[in-house]
Amino acid sequence: MNASRAKRFQGGLSAALVAITLAPFAALAQGAPLDLSPLKLDPPKNNGLEPARPRPARPAPISPAPAMPSDNPISSVIGGAVESQTLGTVNPDVAGVLRAETGSFGAAMWQGTPKGVVENLLPQLPVTTASPALRDLMRRLLLTGAEVPDGIPSGSLIALRTGLLSSMGDFAGVNALLAVVPNRSQYPDLLRVEVDTRFLTGDVARACRLAHAFIQERRTTYWQKAFIFCQALEGDTASAVLGISLLEELGVQDPVFFNLIDALARMSDPTFKPPVIESLSDPTPLHLALARVAKAQLPSDVIASNRPGVLRAIAISPNASAELRLEAAERAEAAGALAVDALRQLYASIEFSEEQLKSPLTHAAQLTGPMSRALMYRATLMQTEPASQAEALQRVLDVARGGGRYASSARAFLPQLARVPVSRDLAWFAPEVIRAFLISGRSQGAQPWFDLLQDVAQTDTHLAAELEALMPVARLSEFEGASTWSLYQYAGWWDTIKDSEGARDKATMLATVFLALGDVVPASIWSEMIEGTSHTAMLAPYPTHWFLLQNAASQGRVGETVLLSLVSLGDGGPARAEPVVLHHVLTSLRALGLDREARAMALEAVVAAGL
Repeated sequence: MNASRAKRFQGGLSAALVAITLAPFAALAQGAPLDLSPLKLDPPKNNGLEPARPRPARPAPISPAPAMPSDNPISSVIGGAVESQTLGTVNPDVAGVLRAETGSFGAAMWQGTPKGVVENLLPQLPVTTASPALRDLMRRLLLTGAEVPDGIPSGSLIALRTGLLSSMGDFAGVNALLAVVPNRSQYPDLLRVEVDTRFLTGDVARACRLAHAFIQERRTTYWQKAFIFCQALEGDTASAVLGISLLEELGVQDPVFFNLIDALARMSDPTFKPPVIESLSDPTPLHLALARVAKAQLPSDVIASNRPGVLRAIAISPNASAELRLEAAERAEAAGALAVDALRQLYASIEFSEEQLKSPLTHAAQLTGPMSRALMYRATLMQTEPASQAEALQRVLDVARGGGRYASSARAFLPQLARVPVSRDLAWFAPEVIRAFLISGRSQGAQPWFDLLQDVAQTDTHLAAELEALMPVARLSEFEGASTWSLYQYAGWWDTIKDSEGARDKATMLATVFLALGDVVPASIWSEMIEGTSHTAMLAPYPTHWFLLQNAASQGRVGETVLLSLVSLGDGGPARAEPVVLHHVLTSLRALGLDREARAMALEAVVAAGL
């Protein structure tokens, strides 16, 4: 560090800075959460991580707003059964928090699986996927306690599992798993995941407690940076200056980190202006925590990160622009990392002019995607005339379908959809609202509209065709009104959609998933689709994955089958899967009794195909 920077840093980080600028962190240490963070802290116990007396462990509750665990659990939950063991004999990799009734795949899920399959493929899990079905399977795979294949180094899998959950933005899952890992302070990689998660969730006080506790043992660049940040927050100016100097002398290259730490020194200056971050395309949790403290505006390229946990942190950051937060929030919600209520609150918080709110359809076309949806959200909240509200919602869902965000928009706008009265005058809106309710898992909301559509379709040929086109989605949603529909009604369905764009691809996907789910697909269907060429580019897995999946499913190896299914479909999930690959995955899952999960994937695939 040059002399001027050191002097400025020493002069700036005074007691006044700590008392005035860092007051929120003083409050945090006493139990109050940071702004926008629901977390609360317990007072430190026994220097942070010293084990307490043995006690029975229970699975930590998985809630939407997790509080990170205390620092001294010593028992683990394996496959749903509590096993209390001495610290010297417990393998932390077997820890888990699910029971059979909450989705566990069982303590023997890796039985017969070679360790190489687990070690090589688990890091390839599609943590950025927007597929709810894949996310559910992935979460259950990571939270299930099970014996691991011989030869895997102790502690390596538990660190990987918690890290993947953190990347997914499943901080409740991280919390639950950490709470049952015995003596986790022995595992550096696991501690790093915990600190990163605390930074992402605003739990800076405990992150710093961990940094203080382990900096002497773990003097890597990561821990040194975290420790310097904490020293700066606590007003330990001399130590922070020394730490930065050492990093610079070692050739550490991280200009964003150094500039933000430097900015902390100047925050007490009356002429202080927040630092400018020119670029941060791959932000770390420490970068985001530090930028928030330094009140530095996040740059537009921060959204280039595709990790749901990072996107969630950006979405709740007051130091990001409204448009940036909206984009992050939409993507985090689609990936399951942010509650839909949080997205709705963000939509509702955006200010628009009176003119924009009076003519939302006109002005929405002039805005970017997230801002356009925020305007429509505000407008539909204010709209009292049913026909106008239905028209606006129809426009929102049409645009979302074209942008690949139909399911997320349907969830976000459910309150407005539920307020539209069911009436014959709005029968034209019935197919759209039924589809939105079914995809969102709200079949009760769809029922009165379905009844109306069936009634009106008897005299309206256009709506009769709309009803027919909707039936496959209704059947895959297990909607009672479509329980008898099958591909024997294919001819009528095909007549309604054959002239639409991509009709052959839609029909191929539909027949493929119905066949995989055990339905009979008449041979005539395949012959009718033989003409023409497909124009849809889709992804296929490596041949090794294909054959390993077939073997694992036939041998009943649950963990391996689920893992290979997830990796084979990848981040694109069922929405982008090649039909034959999707058929192979669905039949493999059904061979193990995972019919509900296979059906959920099938529904995602046909909706993405445009049905």
